[in-house]
Amino acid sequence: MKKTVVVKKVSIGEGIPKICVPIVGTKREEIYKMASLAVCAQPDLVEWRADFYENIDKEKELQETLEGLKERLGQIPLLFTARTAGEGGALTVSEEDYSRINQKAAESGLTDLVDVEFFMNPKKIKELIKKLQLQGSHVIASSHDFEKTGSQEELIEGLQGLQYSGADIIKMAVMPHNTLDVIRFLQVTRQFSKSSDLPVITMAMGEIGAMSRMSGQIFGSCVTFGTAGSSSAPGQIPVEELRGVLEVINEELKR
Repeated sequence: MKKTVVVKKVSIGEGIPKICVPIVGTKREEIYKMASLAVCAQPDLVEWRADFYENIDKEKELQETLEGLKERLGQIPLLFTARTAGEGGALTVSEEDYSRINQKAAESGLTDLVDVEFFMNPKKIKELIKKLQLQGSHVIASSHDFEKTGSQEELIEGLQGLQYSGADIIKMAVMPHNTLDVIRFLQVTRQFSKSSDLPVITMAMGEIGAMSRMSGQIFGSCVTFGTAGSSSAPGQIPVEELRGVLEVINEELKR
């Protein structure tokens, strides 16, 4: 039976894919401004891409910024993400510092979900996932390839690796070079999501992959990322446009 992850009043893994808006500011004031814009867009989730934050390595500043974010977001769940340069982010730190930053975010009690890059070091990240869960955060084990999509076998192997990470949700993002890459990725998503008991998030990035961000309910991806200002990855769609398409697809599937 497919599990769902309930964060506040948001149930991830059932119904219409949930819309998540990323915040990518470098300074606290900028982050808060983007948070206010995100709230106005009424998303299901907000992701703080903390790897862009200039003081991510300072515990006091990190704690204070998280407090301000939670105050502004109210009942909208917060996803904490410190994306490394190796997977398309802005953070360049050691594995030890990566673990420390994520643990401090979870220890604060202000994060509802934490995204971790599983293939950075599967053994160590698996241990980190357990620690984050014990600290009260749900965990997304993720993988991002900004160069290619990979073969069907490589995609399935990657998703299986994420599934055995011990995380609550798994996420894979790839970069397609043509429409066939997107179709293959969607087929793998559908096949895998039907067999996995975990909520699955997938997306093909860039303009070519835009349809993957809108068709999650058909192929099995439970969260999609939309913009309310700046984007955090190529191909993200404004929230209002995204919500409209998701609702149309949902109505069609009910017929």
